[in-house]
Amino acid sequence: MKALLYEGKETAGIVERPMPKAGPGEAVVKIALCGICGTDLHIYFEGMLPPPFVPGHENVGVIAELGDGVEGFKVGDRVVAGPPGNCGHCFYCTHGRPNLCVDGFGNTNGLTRDGGMAEYMLVRDARQMLYPIPENVSFEDAVLTDTIATGLRAISQSDLRMGDNVVVSGAGPIGLAAIGVFKLAGARHVTALDIVPEKRALAAALGADLVLDPVAEAEGLRDRIAAVYGGLGPDIVAECAGKAQSLGLCIDLVRNGGQVLNIGAGGEPLPIVPAMLAVREVGLRSSLAYGAQEAKLTLDYLASGRFQTGGMLSDVIALDEIIDKGFKRLVADRSLVKVAVKP
Repeated sequence: MKALLYEGKETAGIVERPMPKAGPGEAVVKIALCGICGTDLHIYFEGMLPPPFVPGHENVGVIAELGDGVEGFKVGDRVVAGPPGNCGHCFYCTHGRPNLCVDGFGNTNGLTRDGGMAEYMLVRDARQMLYPIPENVSFEDAVLTDTIATGLRAISQSDLRMGDNVVVSGAGPIGLAAIGVFKLAGARHVTALDIVPEKRALAAALGADLVLDPVAEAEGLRDRIAAVYGGLGPDIVAECAGKAQSLGLCIDLVRNGGQVLNIGAGGEPLPIVPAMLAVREVGLRSSLAYGAQEAKLTLDYLASGRFQTGGMLSDVIALDEIIDKGFKRLVADRSLVKVAVKP
């Protein structure tokens, strides 16, 4: 089968790999679409993870083979393959935090095991890592499950109450997902911040009540945001751009006693004066990936039409186009949101 083999920083190519074979408890999925995540860009351009392996952790497809002992699925079922598996018995699994399982990411396709940038993919724990796609949900929508579920988990952990006012910094895939989830969860008013006009337009189409360019607003942004929200500022500000400057802006914008959600989780250092957080009683909450409940709920929202994805999937490309039309184009063209690969 064809697969993209990552062999080091800016070194990857299409190779022939053996077809995977499902052992007990496992499944082989024929990949229909694999989304390109920001993590994949960090892997390729920065060498974030040790090679060699096949990237791709945003996977949807059709079950091609089932190993012994796998129940509840059959060959031909359409599925989402994710999130990370979990052991079920460590401290985090038994305390409702399976996404922090000490063994979970060692079982993750596309990060530590071969992923979906290939024609077929082996899923080690079919029971935990496969989710049926409802009949009325297309592969094009289902491939966004990872993105939407990540926003859903973050917001479910937040202090959000119905009627709260929210600012989302960064209208990329995670930011757009957060906007939709915040509206579903009862936010009264959502402001989206992004420097890219196309992404601001998409944020408005997906439910943002106000969209602003933080660079164009410059030093007047804080006062304008405060004025929108009764002179106080928003109750919650979500950082979804993955940039240190964006997180600093979020801390500056949130009202006293409010909460900043660190969802983008960028790798740049940010100088913070702890006293400034303390005197304003600003809360800072981080969130990692998602779990089974968020994946299932996302698919329910997609099936019911309560979450609209229009415009989030910017393009679908062939596997052999992934370097130039995928990785490099996503870095060069900031108007793109999500690009998926069709092996």
